Amino acid sequence: MSRINLESLNFPDHFIRHSSFLGELNKMDNLINDFAFTLVGRGSGRVSIQSVNFPDRLLRHRDFRIRLEDRAAPNPQLFDVDSTFFFEKGLADPEGVSFRSVNIENHYLRHRDFHLFLEHRDSANLAPDATFFRRPAAVLIDNGPELIPADD
Repeated sequence: MSRINLESLNFPDHFIRHSSFLGELNKMDNLINDFAFTLVGRGSGRVSIQSVNFPDRLLRHRDFRIRLEDRAAPNPQLFDVDSTFFFEKGLADPEGVSFRSVNIENHYLRHRDFHLFLEHRDSANLAPDATFFRRPAAVLIDNGPELIPADD
């Protein structure tokens, strides 16, 4: 599975991330793994969005807010459908992607006020707010210990 970042169509240089286990939209910072996800195939054009640094957790909607949670929730069957989305061409740009809920008809993952929600297709400004571009995820490189010359 490839690590990806999901960049906003209408806020370039802003990416989906998790922060305090909530879905957010921010500029990339030094916590690059909070912005990195893998798309897990669920069959028939469906995917789940899995965190790289919390691989037991997926983005899911609950109370229409996007959250990073694990399947150990009180209702694992509901978790499974809440964390599965139809993987579609971007609503505002076919080069991008959009994520439509499998269990709440015509609702899409979108950003609003830099937070992630699940909202109806008819919501104002939904198409650009629900369109993202897949980018290769940045990888943190550890340069190892700092070396000090022997003659210092």
